[in-house]
Parts: sequence; C-alpha cells; structure tokens
Amino acid sequence: MINYINKENAIADSPKPGKDWKFSSEEKRISIIIEKLKANELYKDFEVVKADDNGRVELKIEKTIPVNIRGVMLLELEEMLKTSVDESITVWLVPVGDKSKLRNLRGIKIK
Repeated sequence: MINYINKENAIADSPKPGKDWKFSSEEKRISIIIEKLKANELYKDFEVVKADDNGRVELKIEKTIPVNIRGVMLLELEEMLKTSVDESITVWLVPVGDKSKLRNLRGIKIK
C-alpha cells in the first residue's frame, strides 16, 4: 500500500486540471468517472453525483463500509483516478443521513 501521509504532500500545491478535463461538459466528466468505476468490482456501488471542472468528484454510496476500510479504499480510488484520468481529481463522499433505526423511531434528529 502507498503511504499517502508525508511532508511533501502536505506542502505541495494542488495540481491544476488539464484542458481535456476542464473544458469537457459535466456529463462527459461523469461518464468518464463511471467508466473507471465500473472497471473495478470494488467500486460498483458508488454513484457519481458531481464532477466539477476544478477536479472535485462527489460520490455517493448507500452501502455501509467499515471505517477502517473506507478511508484506504477512497485514497486508492483517488490515486487510480489521478493516474488514469486527470491528476487534479479529488474524491469526496456526499454525507448521508442517519441510518440508525432506533434514533429514527425515538424522533431524534442529528443535524
């Protein structure tokens, strides 16, 4: 596994999006990301919500992934997209609502 935490990464400037990524329509950027996600069985449950021209890719997943697996999985996905699509891509997960059935039954809302 790649060690993503080092001082050079912390102080480096973020890469700028390439012309192909920046000047493509959002639909085309989303279709490119979907194609890459479908190529790997591990990412089949991810849904692409948004793909900005600045490299921000927002993903949504309904399936529960354990925390100790999710972080590494997202870093590896981001690395794969950076090397195969554009080096400026950053992966973000859209927050989902509270899935606790017990809290929902009691009427407790977490904001």
